[in-house]
Amino acid sequence: MKDINWLKENYLNFLEEKQENYKTNIEELRKKECLDEANLDKIRLNIVEIFYKMFNISFSDKSVDLEEKYLDFFHKITKSWYINKEKALKFGEEKEVIIEDIKIQEAEELKSRFKEYFKEIY
Repeated sequence: MKDINWLKENYLNFLEEKQENYKTNIEELRKKECLDEANLDKIRLNIVEIFYKMFNISFSDKSVDLEEKYLDFFHKITKSWYINKEKALKFGEEKEVIIEDIKIQEAEELKSRFKEYFKEIY
């Protein structure tokens, strides 16, 4: 039977694998002198690291508390990204739009995966 410990182990493994993949990719891109692409992957890596920390802060033996706390971090953290994206769109700042989009997309992927794992324990 899957439980909260299964969720913790599997979700953290997922996050750790993503971090390692981004780190490897960043190094490969740097070697190829693809610095813009490496910088975009650094942004993605940063987002994964943030939510890795937030998961550990949220974790408790009560799955309902974990779900509520962790998903609340997604709302709180990404709220300013949506605002910044709208401002950047308004002022035609394409680079900022791309950066905010990357942050939002990465967070949405992490949230979606968390929800998938969470459903499996119920």
